[in-house]
Amino acid sequence: MTNLEIIHKLKRRLHAISENSTNPSRAGIDFLRFLGVMLILTLLVRGTAAATTPVVTVTNPYQGTVSQNFILSGELSPGAGTPLTLPEGLLIEQVLVQPGDSVTQGQTLAVLSVDDIDTAIDQLQASLEQHQVQADQLTNADVADSFAWQQAQQQLDRAYSNYQQIVTENAQAIASAQEALDSARKALSEVEGREPQRPFEDSYWEMATPEQTETEQKYSDWRNELSNAQAAVQQAQNDLESAQQTAESEQENALAAAQSAEDSRNSAQHSYEKEAADLAESNRSDLASAEVLLTQIRQEKQKLADLTVLKDASGNFSAPADGIITEISLVPGETSSAVAGLLAAGEQSYTLITPVTSTQSTLIQSGCTISVKQGQTTGSAALESIESDMAQFTVSGSQWKVGTATITVTATSGESGLCLPATAVNSDNTGDFVYLVETKNTVLGAQNVLIRLPVTIDERGDGVVRVSGALDGKEQIVSASSKPLSAGAQVRIDA
Repeated sequence: MTNLEIIHKLKRRLHAISENSTNPSRAGIDFLRFLGVMLILTLLVRGTAAATTPVVTVTNPYQGTVSQNFILSGELSPGAGTPLTLPEGLLIEQVLVQPGDSVTQGQTLAVLSVDDIDTAIDQLQASLEQHQVQADQLTNADVADSFAWQQAQQQLDRAYSNYQQIVTENAQAIASAQEALDSARKALSEVEGREPQRPFEDSYWEMATPEQTETEQKYSDWRNELSNAQAAVQQAQNDLESAQQTAESEQENALAAAQSAEDSRNSAQHSYEKEAADLAESNRSDLASAEVLLTQIRQEKQKLADLTVLKDASGNFSAPADGIITEISLVPGETSSAVAGLLAAGEQSYTLITPVTSTQSTLIQSGCTISVKQGQTTGSAALESIESDMAQFTVSGSQWKVGTATITVTATSGESGLCLPATAVNSDNTGDFVYLVETKNTVLGAQNVLIRLPVTIDERGDGVVRVSGALDGKEQIVSASSKPLSAGAQVRIDA
């Protein structure tokens, strides 16, 4: 038996006591007993509900931004100089410096094979030309042909114009026929209004007097005029009906033609829109491919420029500035790598180089906080450049050592909105939602009841989501619970 059924049973018991008891004092005693039982049951019900009710933690939506963190691992080198970059794959003939050597701008660091440089230039020029043609083709967006749609629209416009013209002309014809009928009726009424004296039809005389003859003639003329007027009215009536029938037939035909033209236009429009949508999707895909090619083209152009500089220098790879060689990765008889070494400029700072993905590169360049940790040493870093999926940072201070360091990047989109802990958002096959705690009065008193509220997730971050929906920031939203939840369930808020 449920708690509610027990209460209803006790209410019926109270009603029976009030009806069956004839002794007022006895009825009072029974009533007091009933109240005692009710109090005990209420306490039991509340105790049971408290033991089974989920305990939830609530939070209020707050205005803020979502941040994303990711960790990179890079290599620290002394000095605030730049890496010594070289085109890859060139045969190294000589290396003229070692780590720790001081060099001046323009000093030869290594000698590379001129034959390899010429071959690399030829191959790169061919590749550049091919990639440029492909990129031009991909960026030349295809456009849907709207001729059939425009032609169908013109035919529809003509059909509706023809329909309107027919309606106007038929309206004028009907109005003209109605006017003729009104005029004929008016003429008939005028003739009927001047009916002359009728002769005596049953009289007979052998020789009519002049007066009698004139009366006969006038009446005969009037009868002829009356007959003509009646015939004119009938003809006008027939003309009006004919005009109306003609109008109805012509307008139906014109409207049917317009409807057919509209169906053709709709079909042509649908075909055009589908073709446009398909081409738009194809163009988006082509543009994405073109972007990849353009990135490759920029890299190839930079490599071609570097190769040209090396060729003009007869294969001599020179120092770009004064400084100290802190690392050299060139070995005679082997081929060159992208980074030939490191050149420190002597300032009290370090260079940190790390590989990055395209997504990480975008986040870093959009503005973020960058922290560096090496053992127990921590500090901040500033982005210098990102090229060829390699990011270079400048790390201030002289407390660092050559070797590996951890980089923590904290990026924010900058878009502000209502934020919640990620644990507050639930999902099912109908979408994302949160549980809103609302206080309602029940038979057991004030209770906290869950209301399901749909939301839209605009951005996800580290343990936080930015949402939109029917929220104003004052709601109590469940962020954690001791038990599974469902809409309409009663809960207790964790103090």
